[in-house]
Amino acid sequence: MSSVIVLIGFGVINQSAQRARADMLMRSGVISMTSDQLIKYVRDEKIAAYWPGPQQGYKYTIICKDRQEIIVTYIPQGVSLNHPDRFNLTVETYSRSLRSEKQGISNISSDRDDFVASDGTIGTVYSPKPQMVTFAMPGTDKIVEVQYPDVRRIYDVYADAEQLKLISETKP
Repeated sequence: MSSVIVLIGFGVINQSAQRARADMLMRSGVISMTSDQLIKYVRDEKIAAYWPGPQQGYKYTIICKDRQEIIVTYIPQGVSLNHPDRFNLTVETYSRSLRSEKQGISNISSDRDDFVASDGTIGTVYSPKPQMVTFAMPGTDKIVEVQYPDVRRIYDVYADAEQLKLISETKP
């Protein structure tokens, strides 16, 4: 009788360990998901992360660093997660308090172009890193950095600012 209890207990522990491992893998960016799977995961885990929305033919990975820094990567159809030349549109969300620790970027710089989208989102493009655009999200303490695979025209970046939204608010 005690061996049955041990076996049942082991099964519960084993399921719990499997769930924890699956969650760790999801949060480490080694599992690609469809947009619907990503939206569901972010909602279930109550993760506050932004993106410009789903794109046709892409899968997504998510990396969560202590829920303070979330990185979503767009992976084109047919491209391996480990492919060295893969398309790398990444969207990173973190709090303003992490900004100075993470970037060391001064608020005063002559190497940047700023713009304000119609919803109040402030976008900044730094000349030394023209493929990376930083957005300060209005009414939140969140900063969103979008790393593009190539340099974008300011019009395209402005359009992206207009589209940025919480993943959890996206309709599947």
